[in-house]
Amino acid sequence: MTILLHRFRCPNCKGKLKLRRLFDSRYIVECERCDLNRIIKPQLDSNDEAYLKLLADYDEGSIDNSEGIDKLLTSEKIIRSEAEIDELISSNYVTKDDLPRIVRESLLSKMDYVVAYRNLMADKPDMGSRPSEFKLMNGISDVLKDSGISRLYAFQEEAWKNIMNGRNVVIVAPTGGGKTEAFACPIFAIIADEVKKSQFSGSENRVVRSLFIYPTKALARDQLHKLEKIASRINISIKVFDGDTSSRDKVNIVDNPPDIIITNFDTLHYHLIHRTKFSQLISTVSYIVVDEIHVYTGIFGTNVHFILRRLKRICRGFQWIGASATIENAGDFSSQLFGDSPKIIDVKGFRKGILHLAMIFPSLRSHRSLILGILRRSVSDGYRTIVFSNSHLGAELTGFYGKRDGIAIAVHRAGLLPTNRKIIEEQFKKGILKAIAATPTLELGIDIGSVDAIISDLVPLNRLIQRTGRAGRRGQESVAFLALRENDPISQYYKNHPDDYFSDIQPGYIDPNNEVIADLHILAASFDKPIYLGEFPEYLENITRLERNGLLKTVDDRIIPEYKSALSVLKSLDIRGSGERVSIRFLGKKMGERSMPQAMEELHPEAIYFLGGNRYKSQSFQFTSGSGHADIQKIPSNYPYYTKPLIHEWPTIVKVLDRKTVYGVDVSYCNLMIDKTVMGYVNLKIGVDSKVGQRISLENQISYKFVTKGFTLRAPYPRNILDVSQEEQIDHITTSSFHATEHLVIEGSNMITGGASQDMGGISLGNSGMIFVHDSSRGGNGASKALYDRLEKAFSRAFQIVLECQCTSLNGCPRCTYSYRCGNNNDYLHKEASQEVLQRILDGEETTIEEIEEESGPPYV
Repeated sequence: MTILLHRFRCPNCKGKLKLRRLFDSRYIVECERCDLNRIIKPQLDSNDEAYLKLLADYDEGSIDNSEGIDKLLTSEKIIRSEAEIDELISSNYVTKDDLPRIVRESLLSKMDYVVAYRNLMADKPDMGSRPSEFKLMNGISDVLKDSGISRLYAFQEEAWKNIMNGRNVVIVAPTGGGKTEAFACPIFAIIADEVKKSQFSGSENRVVRSLFIYPTKALARDQLHKLEKIASRINISIKVFDGDTSSRDKVNIVDNPPDIIITNFDTLHYHLIHRTKFSQLISTVSYIVVDEIHVYTGIFGTNVHFILRRLKRICRGFQWIGASATIENAGDFSSQLFGDSPKIIDVKGFRKGILHLAMIFPSLRSHRSLILGILRRSVSDGYRTIVFSNSHLGAELTGFYGKRDGIAIAVHRAGLLPTNRKIIEEQFKKGILKAIAATPTLELGIDIGSVDAIISDLVPLNRLIQRTGRAGRRGQESVAFLALRENDPISQYYKNHPDDYFSDIQPGYIDPNNEVIADLHILAASFDKPIYLGEFPEYLENITRLERNGLLKTVDDRIIPEYKSALSVLKSLDIRGSGERVSIRFLGKKMGERSMPQAMEELHPEAIYFLGGNRYKSQSFQFTSGSGHADIQKIPSNYPYYTKPLIHEWPTIVKVLDRKTVYGVDVSYCNLMIDKTVMGYVNLKIGVDSKVGQRISLENQISYKFVTKGFTLRAPYPRNILDVSQEEQIDHITTSSFHATEHLVIEGSNMITGGASQDMGGISLGNSGMIFVHDSSRGGNGASKALYDRLEKAFSRAFQIVLECQCTSLNGCPRCTYSYRCGNNNDYLHKEASQEVLQRILDGEETTIEEIEEESGPPYV
């Protein structure tokens, strides 16, 4: 929050007044001389109006000076009282004296509201047998013994038994908890035995027997060193083959195959469709390990599902093992991802050392000020610290302000060269750097040495567990801070309901029925090897469509591609997106790319685009026939604006896939055609807390149609408010109630769906009550299905958010009805009316879906 000192005089003693503006437009007014203090809400959000309201209250005699400012702030839940803090601490069976200084000072700060504190004690899993009791190669037992592992954990023993008995397995265990040993050792033992038998039978040609697949090249190389220590002791060879492998090393791997190859899905997809020697090499694989499976959600996961299916055709089947730090629906998700049901081995409550975890809401300062304050304390107390931001810009700003404060800090994020990231990791290991400002790049298990403190933006609990798992891995006492945002509806909700945060676990979701991605991968499968009649029985419509479009043809009993036209289509397949890409060009050179429809929102003419730590302005945007380009130019560092697009969307129901009643509301899950147009944009000032800005229309609007998935419903009307409203206001109130409800349902459900709101869009159709929530990607990504499956809880959360927000503005505020992604500049929102709509839903008022009519009014997104 901003603290403003003015020459306003106290009406009681004529001393100077200090005004502090809260983000819900209330003001704390405090006299520097006497006991006068007050929290007031002026009619107009301005300092002058706040002062006039104070004078009016004083003249009326309604100001009570008997309480100090701390009591006033405590009564308004702006800060916690010392007694409440003591209770939070004692409920964790510790005292203030037991706390590290940084934790004690943060909890007792008078700038923030302490939402929750947890003292997570060191807790090891149940122990199992000794490695020597298993039928393993002696070398594996020796490596484990050298690493200080004299006995297995019970979950490792269970994993070993199931893997060696040929079962598909998913291991869910915290970062640094021994997952790698749980899947690598039995796989290595099996392979070593197979190699020994083949040599005994006189076969001297070695073949690739296993793939270890990681989501990033950096993690693959980091894990190579760990895996080589085990493999080398039992005469097992293991190599990395990916985009960073040199041409010389690739040739060597093909000519002299290792027993195990470490790779990623991007590499596998490329070599399969081009039928390279590498794709032939991996046809002998019998075991596949996929680590960090929680990464493969949404569009990326849907692509991975199809690549795994294509691999099964090439390899003639394989045993698979998945691993993750934590995921809510490990069984259902991995069954979807791999196509088979696994044995789930789940480890609970494993920590090597004590962790102090605090959830803090910045009441009297900004989110960034809170993070920087904790960072300064952390580094000054000698803690090696990682600050996790959810965006590139957030990490860059933390690094910028940290350096300005004299902290030895560097930024670690995607978009930086791998060599730069490696230097940062090594400098942190050696203690040259005291802190790293990171995006999720460091969530995964890259070894960066000892970490003592984690500071994190708000993420779902399982991702927080992953992040905090980076600290205390040597068994030392560690600290972690979850920094909520002062102007965010989810943060506001968790401030009031902290226990819900600790029960909201991110679910994994994919959509194997995404027609766009299915078409591309069926086409890709025909490149891998011919498709025989009867294969892919559930995708017969896709095969027929591809044949009709001249991309596939049937020859005898085989389906093969029309190579030239099919290969041209497959060039659009980015397995981390959904195709139809726009190249980003700077001075004629390609700098990056974005998939449609996101590209048109971010790169329309005059849009401000962030790339590689710099800001650019889009000069032009062209898109035709499935591909396009945007030309960008650099802008001065002091350019004061960033942009948000103004969007028009119109939905058409193509096919109803599922239908259900939620409370009394009829809801349909559908295939939808979305007709999207970028009509203009809004200029917003950097550093100003505003969700509304100046509208600017584009001379040439950009339009795009795409098929996706989503659900639709008709919300009940806010009749109580309409009954007492003037006739000319009724249409505006009705429209605004549904638009606000759409915002609340999508944004308010973000943690229920594990952050899936970022992959969704929403439309409310004028005064009809019809609300559509759809996947933002072509073909769908599973995000709206995750919300559809949890809609009861989403309605309840949305109602709580709008009910508990203290703002009195008719259109709400960033803590309730606003959406930072709103395509209508956060216009047409009515807080009180949307509250009634949601109340009627929860009360079970029945509604049915209506036909969409243009007369319903314009769409609001």
